[in-house]
Amino acid sequence: MTSTSTSDFREEIARFVKARPTDRVLFAADYPEAVALVAAAAPGEILTLDLTADLATTAAPSRRVVPAQIDLTTTLAAVDSELARRPAALVIVPAVAPATGEVLPLPALAAIAHRRGARLLVDGSDIVSRRAVNLTSHGIDYLVLSGPSAAGPAVVVGRSDWLAESDDAAPEINIVLPPRQLVSDLGYEWVGLHEQACSDWLDAEIDRLPGIRRLHLWTDARDRVGIASLAVSGHRRPVVLRWDAGTGIDELARQLNSLAENVFEQEKS
Repeated sequence: MTSTSTSDFREEIARFVKARPTDRVLFAADYPEAVALVAAAAPGEILTLDLTADLATTAAPSRRVVPAQIDLTTTLAAVDSELARRPAALVIVPAVAPATGEVLPLPALAAIAHRRGARLLVDGSDIVSRRAVNLTSHGIDYLVLSGPSAAGPAVVVGRSDWLAESDDAAPEINIVLPPRQLVSDLGYEWVGLHEQACSDWLDAEIDRLPGIRRLHLWTDARDRVGIASLAVSGHRRPVVLRWDAGTGIDELARQLNSLAENVFEQEKS
């Protein structure tokens, strides 16, 4: 890939996430490396909001962790309280609860971090093709984007004083920025309504199926993207279903029917 196309790639990413004019776009081998590009420059401790404790995920020893609380309101208060108890230079949060799809209030988290003297880094991989992300108006300091594979390439966009310039070649843009034209043609409002319609259909179907229950992280989350975590009889771990603007109810029904047949066969045996 030529330097010109790499420069164009950087500009397209910056436009897509409404970056500030002074923000920088850097490429990384994977998500952990992209986060490390920011974390290495943080002049203080790092605080991570961990929503995956049920998956036995732990932060690095040098990082402090706030686990998800009983509801979203209490979770935000816990982040604020921890920063008040002991300052941090960087707060790392996901944009979306990875297993259940609840969308976090990024402007509110940015306001909490900034009020306590910290910067905010957001994992935006599950949200950029589903909801509008605006670094400028949301107050997000750093946004990390990666493809469907955790081991695949990633991009970090954010304030340049913590990001050293780099001449690394860009990965394929479609890996880290999923169908931008589709989102542009449909609009984020349509995408949100479509995902909600699929979610409502899924809830109605689950109510009719024995042995399957949809999990929620918080009861007070006001927005949810196309991710559902289902507790299934006979399965030790939840089963995750995903859908987006390109997924119709027919495809979601196929996924659910396959799961229901699996549960039925287990119950018979």
